[in-house]
Amino acid sequence: MKPRVEAKAPARSAAKKPGRPKKPIGRAPLGLATPSAAELAESSSNLTDRAYAVVRRLILQRELSGGEVIVEGRLAERLQMSRTPLREALLRLEGEGLLVRANARSYAVRRITASHYFQCLQVRERLESQAVSLAMGRVPVDEVTALRKNILALDSSQQGSSHWQADDEIHGLFARASGNAMLAETVAHLRVLCRLFEVVDPFNRIEDDRTEHLAILDAYVAGKEKAAEEAVVAHLRNLGRYTLSRLSNGLVSEFSQ
Repeated sequence: MKPRVEAKAPARSAAKKPGRPKKPIGRAPLGLATPSAAELAESSSNLTDRAYAVVRRLILQRELSGGEVIVEGRLAERLQMSRTPLREALLRLEGEGLLVRANARSYAVRRITASHYFQCLQVRERLESQAVSLAMGRVPVDEVTALRKNILALDSSQQGSSHWQADDEIHGLFARASGNAMLAETVAHLRVLCRLFEVVDPFNRIEDDRTEHLAILDAYVAGKEKAAEEAVVAHLRNLGRYTLSRLSNGLVSEFSQ
């Protein structure tokens, strides 16, 4: 009897190894992913904030003067910015009162009349004297001391950006520390309007300002609430009298809005 021979199963064909998936067309390279909607919005917001800060500084430092017409395209080219964030910044500045519409496609830097300026000073007397009263004991002594040093170090020969910065700090300090956000916001707005009038012809009151500002700080540090309030009022009234004397002598122009 012949031995049984088992038939060999037919050899299976070698399984094909799966190939590498093809790279989808248009996919961003590794590390260069397409920005998300949130990232694009944040980038746009940052550009708008930058445009706003730059144009605001140009206005408050007289590089864009009162009544000057701002043409969006020309300003974008000058500042090397795209027009979209600049347009949004200009809208913010219009809302803040620094710009007014000149026509459908352009703005003008706002002009403040002398009468409007004096009205702002009167309101500031009430609000800022109240602010320093509400802020008693709320501002750290070292912060007041640092501000005092900055004021003493101001160059008495030139009223430049350092002067305006110190002026902003002392007038904004107590308003922010008052605990009343609406009061602080209103004071800041009134100061912007006053600045628009002041920068028409810079007021060289550096030494008087220095003395009056130090009087406010010294009364505050000493805890003399009434004296601090009176020092604020005296400072603003002295500024008003100084402005009136310059108007009387034709040293400051009366502008209409």
